[in-house]
Amino acid sequence: MSQKLVIFDIDGTICDSQETEEACYARAIESVTGQPLATTDWVVYEEPTSSGIIREILVDDPKIHDKEAAIKAEFVRLLESEQPRHPEEFSPIPGIIEFIKRLQEKEGYAVGIATGCFDASAAFKLRCCGIDVEDYPFASSSDTPCRRNIFPLAAKRAGFELSSAIFFGDGLWDVKATRELGIPMIGIGRGIERLKELGIPYVFRDYTNPEAILERMKDLLPTKDTENTKVY
Repeated sequence: MSQKLVIFDIDGTICDSQETEEACYARAIESVTGQPLATTDWVVYEEPTSSGIIREILVDDPKIHDKEAAIKAEFVRLLESEQPRHPEEFSPIPGIIEFIKRLQEKEGYAVGIATGCFDASAAFKLRCCGIDVEDYPFASSSDTPCRRNIFPLAAKRAGFELSSAIFFGDGLWDVKATRELGIPMIGIGRGIERLKELGIPYVFRDYTNPEAILERMKDLLPTKDTENTKVY
């Protein structure tokens, strides 16, 4: 079997991010712009990425680029200050570290990371999970605000065609992007019931059953559709 690329999202997929991360992002925007973020329901935004949301709400602001840089810096500062208070929200999803190592060392898969976060905030959250972003092909919204362009960029940096990739994610936007790009997705994390409703064929609460995940990965091909969803 030819080698496959496994691309992981970060929030909710590698890192057990929850309300604190969202609150820090909203606080950073308000601190820099003086205006509160209307909602942290990311699905309402055209591009639900850290850069995409800012560029949407500041579209007519002549200082948009300076403000985006300031928001990014403040966001990371807030994450760093909140992490000691909420370490559980900056912790790895159970089994993820061991699963990534197994993919690379035993199963022969290549691993990349693609996220809608800023590059700096992603690096911090991964570091909290014991992962060095420099060890992996990586793309973020600091490269492009459009989520469906982040995945192909991560694949390119890994030296793969996107058609060779399987994506692990947890968000509605991940479902949308992978379907637009025609790549298979395995659902992970707290929102698996929602992912089931959207028709994601295989979903897992975490990575503590690696044998089952590996079997499902072998089932998935870029053009394959599966009607029945299984939860492990």
